[in-house]
Amino acid sequence: MTRMARLGAVLALLLSACGGEPQQEIRLLSGESRQELASSHMAAAVLERAGFEVTVASANLGQRWQRLWAGEADASLSIWMPEASAPFVERFFERLHDLGPNYLGPRLEEGEWPEGDRPHTLARRALEQGAPGALELLAGMRWQREELEWVLAEWQATGDPARAARAWLARKEGAE
Repeated sequence: MTRMARLGAVLALLLSACGGEPQQEIRLLSGESRQELASSHMAAAVLERAGFEVTVASANLGQRWQRLWAGEADASLSIWMPEASAPFVERFFERLHDLGPNYLGPRLEEGEWPEGDRPHTLARRALEQGAPGALELLAGMRWQREELEWVLAEWQATGDPARAARAWLARKEGAE
């Protein structure tokens, strides 16, 4: 069991010992680009390894903000900030945690996002009570360019982003 999986399991046990029932289902929202989908499936693979049931759905940027704010989703690893999200910050931010940028390299894909923007992980604030282990794992997720490129290549070969992400995680854990 990896360090991240052990941490998630310990936090879930602590929460259940305090009388609350930990949240086991995590709903991730992704953008529609290959880079965004790959990073969302990488996060799903890590969360699943820690014992969570994870779904990944895609939505446009405004829908991601609104669905997180409304509690219809738990987190997104593809909230482009600061410029692209400027119209949403004042309206929706009070119910969300910005866990910071999650991709540490230059962009792999050219797209609609402003030059200085980077994908951030945002999570609904209530996740810290419902699934603190998931929040802790999400806060620690940072992808290197090589990792994302590997998942994208594996996805191309297999045709399945979830399978590619699970293979990346198994490869990464084998290297630790």
